[in-house]
Amino acid sequence: METKWLEDFVSLAETHSFSRSAQLRHVTQPAFSRRIQALEAWAGIDLVDRSSYPTRLTPAGETFRSQALEILGALQTTRNMMHSHQVAGQDMIEFAVPHSLAVT
Repeated sequence: METKWLEDFVSLAETHSFSRSAQLRHVTQPAFSRRIQALEAWAGIDLVDRSSYPTRLTPAGETFRSQALEILGALQTTRNMMHSHQVAGQDMIEFAVPHSLAVT
């Protein structure tokens, strides 16, 4: 799981278009589609109904969207908190995770 996958998914949920979301995320449409597929593989369920146009989320996708927004918000809040510690002259906290753990 990568945070960019969550950001991609939220973009797709907002635009209802793979090509428009890919453009907004500054990636090619095939690469964007692969990232959404990777997210679906990670989740173990289809999140996007590709048979409709404009693209719609599945019921699981709607649930996942709200969770993705919460996760991204929490990450941003945490990052802001860490930046405020750095500005205040306190030690900066860094997280290091081996690639094998970051992917699972």
